[in-house]
Amino acid sequence: MENFAVKVVNLRKQVAVADHSLDILQGVSLNINYGESLAIIGPSGSGKSTLLGLMAGLDSSSSGEVWLDGQPLHQLNEDQRSAVRAKGIGFVFQNFQLLPGLTALENVLLPLELKSDNTRQARQTAASWLEKVGLAERVEHYPNQLSGGEQQRVAIARAFASGSRIIFADEPTGNLDRQNGDQVTELLFRLNQQQQTTLILVTHDERLAARCQHQRVMDSGYLQALQTTDSISTQADL
Repeated sequence: MENFAVKVVNLRKQVAVADHSLDILQGVSLNINYGESLAIIGPSGSGKSTLLGLMAGLDSSSSGEVWLDGQPLHQLNEDQRSAVRAKGIGFVFQNFQLLPGLTALENVLLPLELKSDNTRQARQTAASWLEKVGLAERVEHYPNQLSGGEQQRVAIARAFASGSRIIFADEPTGNLDRQNGDQVTELLFRLNQQQQTTLILVTHDERLAARCQHQRVMDSGYLQALQTTDSISTQADL
Protein backbone atom coordinates (compact mmCIF):
# COMPACT_ATOMS: atom_id res chain seq x y z
CA MET A 1 0.00 0.00 0.00
CA GLU A 2 1.38 3.41 -1.03
CA ASN A 3 2.22 5.83 1.75
CA PHE A 4 -0.79 8.16 1.58
CA ALA A 5 -2.37 10.02 4.46
CA VAL A 6 -5.75 8.94 3.09
CA LYS A 7 -6.52 6.52 0.28
CA VAL A 8 -10.10 5.80 -0.83
CA VAL A 9 -10.87 3.12 -3.43
CA ASN A 10 -14.28 2.79 -5.14
CA LEU A 11 -16.11 3.86 -2.00
CA ARG A 12 -19.88 3.42 -1.90
CA LYS A 13 -22.43 4.26 0.77
CA GLN A 14 -26.08 3.25 0.65
CA VAL A 15 -28.81 3.83 3.20
CA ALA A 16 -32.26 2.28 3.39
CA VAL A 17 -35.11 4.73 2.83
CA ALA A 18 -38.63 3.28 3.13
CA ASP A 19 -38.77 0.50 0.54
CA HIS A 20 -35.64 1.36 -1.44
CA SER A 21 -31.93 2.15 -1.10
CA LEU A 22 -30.49 5.63 -1.49
CA ASP A 23 -26.99 5.98 -2.95
CA ILE A 24 -25.05 8.58 -0.95
CA LEU A 25 -21.61 7.87 -2.42
CA GLN A 26 -21.14 6.26 -5.80
CA GLY A 27 -17.70 4.82 -6.40
CA VAL A 28 -15.48 7.56 -4.96
CA SER A 29 -11.70 7.15 -5.27
CA LEU A 30 -9.18 9.58 -3.82
CA ASN A 31 -5.52 9.77 -2.76
CA ILE A 32 -4.23 12.44 -0.37
CA ASN A 33 -0.54 12.82 0.39
CA TYR A 34 0.84 13.69 3.81
CA GLY A 35 1.12 17.42 4.36
CA GLU A 36 -1.45 18.40 1.74
CA SER A 37 -4.66 20.35 2.25
CA LEU A 38 -7.91 19.47 0.47
CA ALA A 39 -11.31 21.18 0.46
CA ILE A 40 -14.43 19.25 -0.51
CA ILE A 41 -17.24 21.56 -1.56
CA GLY A 42 -20.74 20.95 -2.85
CA PRO A 43 -24.43 21.55 -2.18
CA SER A 44 -26.20 20.31 0.94
CA GLY A 45 -27.03 16.62 0.65
CA SER A 46 -24.33 15.95 -1.94
CA GLY A 47 -22.50 13.45 0.29
CA LYS A 48 -19.46 15.51 1.26
CA SER A 49 -19.88 15.17 5.04
CA THR A 50 -20.61 11.47 4.58
CA LEU A 51 -17.34 11.10 2.68
CA LEU A 52 -15.42 12.96 5.38
CA GLY A 53 -16.94 10.75 8.07
CA LEU A 54 -15.95 7.60 6.20
CA MET A 55 -12.39 8.82 5.60
CA ALA A 56 -12.09 9.64 9.30
CA GLY A 57 -13.43 6.27 10.42
CA LEU A 58 -16.56 7.73 12.03
CA ASP A 59 -18.79 5.51 9.90
CA SER A 60 -18.47 2.38 7.77
CA SER A 61 -19.05 2.15 4.03
CA SER A 62 -21.30 -0.20 2.08
CA SER A 63 -18.33 -1.26 -0.07
CA GLY A 64 -14.90 -0.08 -1.12
CA GLU A 65 -11.69 0.65 0.77
CA VAL A 66 -10.59 3.42 3.13
CA TRP A 67 -6.96 3.63 4.25
CA LEU A 68 -6.24 6.20 6.96
CA ASP A 69 -2.65 6.81 8.04
CA GLY A 70 -1.76 3.40 6.63
CA GLN A 71 -4.59 1.56 8.42
CA PRO A 72 -7.31 -0.34 6.49
CA LEU A 73 -10.45 1.11 8.10
CA HIS A 74 -12.67 -1.06 5.91
CA GLN A 75 -11.26 -4.14 7.65
CA LEU A 76 -11.62 -2.82 11.21
CA ASN A 77 -14.46 -2.83 13.72
CA GLU A 78 -15.56 0.32 15.57
CA ASP A 79 -13.23 -0.22 18.54
CA GLN A 80 -10.28 -0.65 16.20
CA ARG A 81 -11.25 2.42 14.15
CA SER A 82 -11.53 4.40 17.38
CA ALA A 83 -7.99 3.38 18.29
CA VAL A 84 -6.74 4.64 14.91
CA ARG A 85 -8.51 7.98 15.43
CA ALA A 86 -7.08 8.36 18.94
CA LYS A 87 -3.55 7.73 17.75
CA GLY A 88 -3.07 10.56 15.27
CA ILE A 89 -6.31 12.13 14.02
CA GLY A 90 -7.79 15.49 15.00
CA PHE A 91 -11.27 16.89 14.40
CA VAL A 92 -12.82 20.35 14.10
CA PHE A 93 -16.62 20.38 13.85
CA GLN A 94 -19.15 23.03 12.88
CA ASN A 95 -20.83 22.91 16.29
CA PHE A 96 -17.49 22.78 18.16
CA GLN A 97 -18.26 19.55 20.09
CA LEU A 98 -16.91 20.87 23.38
CA LEU A 99 -18.01 19.17 26.58
CA PRO A 100 -20.13 21.77 28.43
CA GLY A 101 -19.11 20.62 31.91
CA LEU A 102 -15.39 21.07 31.22
CA THR A 103 -13.38 24.27 31.04
CA ALA A 104 -11.48 25.28 27.92
CA LEU A 105 -8.32 23.82 29.45
CA GLU A 106 -10.04 20.56 30.38
CA ASN A 107 -11.54 20.18 26.89
CA VAL A 108 -8.09 20.44 25.32
CA LEU A 109 -6.59 18.28 28.07
CA LEU A 110 -9.00 15.37 27.69
CA PRO A 111 -7.44 13.67 24.61
CA LEU A 112 -3.97 14.35 25.99
CA GLU A 113 -4.75 12.52 29.23
CA LEU A 114 -5.98 9.54 27.24
CA LYS A 115 -2.57 9.30 25.56
CA SER A 116 -0.23 10.11 28.47
CA ASP A 117 0.21 9.20 32.13
CA ASN A 118 2.06 12.46 32.76
CA THR A 119 -0.82 14.69 33.86
CA ARG A 120 1.41 17.66 34.64
CA GLN A 121 3.00 17.61 31.20
CA ALA A 122 -0.41 17.17 29.57
CA ARG A 123 -1.77 20.24 31.38
CA GLN A 124 1.24 22.28 30.31
CA THR A 125 0.73 21.20 26.71
CA ALA A 126 -2.99 22.05 26.81
CA ALA A 127 -2.30 25.47 28.31
CA SER A 128 0.40 26.13 25.73
CA TRP A 129 -1.98 25.38 22.87
CA LEU A 130 -4.67 27.62 24.30
CA GLU A 131 -2.06 30.37 24.42
CA LYS A 132 -1.20 29.67 20.76
CA VAL A 133 -4.84 30.21 19.75
CA GLY A 134 -5.07 33.42 21.77
CA LEU A 135 -7.03 32.12 24.75
CA ALA A 136 -4.46 32.26 27.54
CA GLU A 137 -6.87 34.37 29.61
CA ARG A 138 -9.83 32.04 29.03
CA VAL A 139 -8.46 28.67 30.14
CA GLU A 140 -10.82 28.36 33.12
CA HIS A 141 -13.93 29.48 31.20
CA TYR A 142 -16.66 27.00 30.29
CA PRO A 143 -18.01 26.77 26.72
CA ASN A 144 -21.16 28.76 27.56
CA GLN A 145 -18.90 31.59 28.74
CA LEU A 146 -17.10 31.75 25.38
CA SER A 147 -18.16 33.25 22.06
CA GLY A 148 -18.61 31.02 19.02
CA GLY A 149 -15.24 32.07 17.65
CA GLU A 150 -13.56 31.35 20.97
CA GLN A 151 -15.20 27.93 21.20
CA GLN A 152 -13.93 27.05 17.75
CA ARG A 153 -10.43 28.16 18.73
CA VAL A 154 -10.62 25.78 21.71
CA ALA A 155 -11.66 23.03 19.30
CA ILE A 156 -8.72 23.83 17.03
CA ALA A 157 -6.32 23.74 19.99
CA ARG A 158 -7.75 20.36 20.98
CA ALA A 159 -7.30 19.01 17.44
CA PHE A 160 -3.63 20.01 17.22
CA ALA A 161 -2.54 19.54 20.84
CA SER A 162 -2.21 15.77 20.74
CA GLY A 163 0.19 15.83 17.78
CA SER A 164 -2.33 14.80 15.15
CA ARG A 165 -0.87 14.05 11.72
CA ILE A 166 -4.23 14.44 9.98
CA ILE A 167 -6.95 17.01 10.74
CA PHE A 168 -10.55 16.62 9.53
CA ALA A 169 -12.67 19.78 9.62
CA ASP A 170 -16.41 19.67 8.89
CA GLU A 171 -17.74 23.18 8.12
CA PRO A 172 -15.32 24.79 10.61
CA THR A 173 -16.67 28.31 9.94
CA GLY A 174 -20.29 27.30 9.37
CA ASN A 175 -21.61 28.65 12.69
CA LEU A 176 -19.52 31.83 12.71
CA ASP A 177 -20.05 35.33 11.37
CA ARG A 178 -17.67 36.56 8.69
CA GLN A 179 -15.22 38.26 11.04
CA ASN A 180 -14.91 35.28 13.37
CA GLY A 181 -14.88 32.94 10.38
CA ASP A 182 -11.95 34.81 8.86
CA GLN A 183 -10.06 34.72 12.17
CA VAL A 184 -10.64 30.99 12.57
CA THR A 185 -9.57 30.40 8.95
CA GLU A 186 -6.31 32.29 9.46
CA LEU A 187 -5.62 30.38 12.67
CA LEU A 188 -6.42 26.98 11.19
CA PHE A 189 -4.14 27.41 8.18
CA ARG A 190 -1.34 29.03 10.17
CA LEU A 191 -1.22 26.11 12.60
CA ASN A 192 -1.62 23.60 9.78
CA GLN A 193 1.42 25.07 8.03
CA GLN A 194 3.47 25.26 11.22
CA GLN A 195 2.68 21.68 12.24
CA GLN A 196 2.84 20.32 8.66
CA THR A 197 -0.34 18.35 9.14
CA THR A 198 -2.65 16.97 6.49
CA LEU A 199 -5.86 19.03 6.41
CA ILE A 200 -9.09 17.73 4.90
CA LEU A 201 -12.12 19.97 5.20
CA VAL A 202 -15.72 20.15 4.04
CA THR A 203 -17.17 23.60 3.49
CA HIS A 204 -19.74 25.77 1.72
CA ASP A 205 -17.35 28.72 2.04
CA GLU A 206 -15.56 29.23 -1.28
CA ARG A 207 -13.05 31.62 0.32
CA LEU A 208 -12.13 28.97 2.87
CA ALA A 209 -11.86 26.30 0.17
CA ALA A 210 -9.57 28.53 -1.89
CA ARG A 211 -7.03 28.51 0.96
CA CYS A 212 -6.47 24.78 0.46
CA GLN A 213 -3.90 23.46 -2.00
CA HIS A 214 -6.56 21.35 -3.70
CA GLN A 215 -10.32 21.51 -4.14
CA ARG A 216 -12.86 18.88 -5.12
CA VAL A 217 -16.59 19.18 -5.63
CA MET A 218 -19.10 16.57 -4.45
CA ASP A 219 -22.29 16.30 -6.49
CA SER A 220 -24.95 13.58 -6.25
CA GLY A 221 -22.51 11.13 -4.70
CA TYR A 222 -19.73 11.67 -7.24
CA LEU A 223 -16.43 13.44 -6.55
CA GLN A 224 -15.28 15.76 -9.32
CA ALA A 225 -11.96 17.52 -9.78
CA LEU A 226 -12.05 21.31 -10.13
CA GLN A 227 -8.62 21.11 -11.71
CA THR A 228 -6.62 18.20 -13.08
CA THR A 229 -3.06 19.48 -12.66
CA ASP A 230 -2.53 18.88 -8.96
CA SER A 231 -1.12 15.85 -7.20
CA ILE A 232 -4.32 14.63 -5.56
CA SER A 233 -5.92 12.01 -7.77
CA THR A 234 -9.64 11.29 -7.92
CA GLN A 235 -11.88 9.12 -10.00
CA ALA A 236 -12.53 12.18 -12.16
CA ASP A 237 -8.83 12.30 -13.09
CA LEU A 238 -8.68 8.73 -14.37
